[in-house]
Amino acid sequence: MRAERLTPATVETADAVGWSSQSIEAQAFAYLAVRTLNGLPITFLATTGVSESLRGGIVVSPRS
Repeated sequence: MRAERLTPATVETADAVGWSSQSIEAQAFAYLAVRTLNGLPITFLATTGVSESLRGGIVVSPRS
């Protein structure tokens, strides 16, 4: 996406604001996984437009 299409907003890189661009995606998925493991929602009406907050699915453990 070209930065000029977002004017008047400014565009900065993750690294420029002190985030690690090399690990931000992995951190986001880890955050969602922890919320799912704790039975917490990962979608919300205000951000995604869903009719109710939803969890990230089910966790299946292998049989011992």
